[in-house]
Amino acid sequence: MMKKFIFFALIQLFSVSSFAAIQLEATRVIYNSDSSSASLSLKNESDQNYMLQSWLENEDRSSTATIPMQVIPPIMRIDAGKEATLRFIYAGHGLPADRESLFWINLQEIPPAAKEANTLQIAVHSRLKLFYRPQGLNTTLDKEVLKLVWKQTGNKLVVTNKGPMYISLNRLHLKKGSAQDIYLDMVSPFSDRTFTLPANTQIGSTVSFSYVNDFGGTSEVNDFPVK
Repeated sequence: MMKKFIFFALIQLFSVSSFAAIQLEATRVIYNSDSSSASLSLKNESDQNYMLQSWLENEDRSSTATIPMQVIPPIMRIDAGKEATLRFIYAGHGLPADRESLFWINLQEIPPAAKEANTLQIAVHSRLKLFYRPQGLNTTLDKEVLKLVWKQTGNKLVVTNKGPMYISLNRLHLKKGSAQDIYLDMVSPFSDRTFTLPANTQIGSTVSFSYVNDFGGTSEVNDFPVK
């Protein structure tokens, strides 16, 4: 008799939509410090009951031991077709007040036992960002994006973030009106990030790019000056 195979697929958030039973109502969570908690809404879109395990990781995805924040509940059951909510609660100390802090929310589906032999089951692992935003920053993400400093040196493009917020850059548009883009990445507070350009690429005096806004969508910035 053939053995029953269970396939556990670890897939990032941006690619799970066609597989995951538990659908997320957001692609990121913003935790404002003047709130007692932050939340993430979930829904079980399948016709089976699922268990869900949740935990947080530091920015570098290392141990959870030093995180002064907890996710409640860490394990929950979500019945078929039902909704649920995860809450994130900060202990009130341990995080800097002059910049954002970043954590990774991990969501591991635990599917029910297969009713039939030779059944393929997919247990999706989703990961999304949680930003803790201190109230005293007195700025917005959109404002901080416009303070970025862009500089090209040879085939390197250096982006400097002199502000207190994480900026998730999406694409750099090399040629206006064309599909020739470069995928960028997140720039941490008070730091810079270097991206490699295709050989012989000259950016010119301005750049056009997109970034991920607080709602998880993309916003465009056109003809931004390069120094």
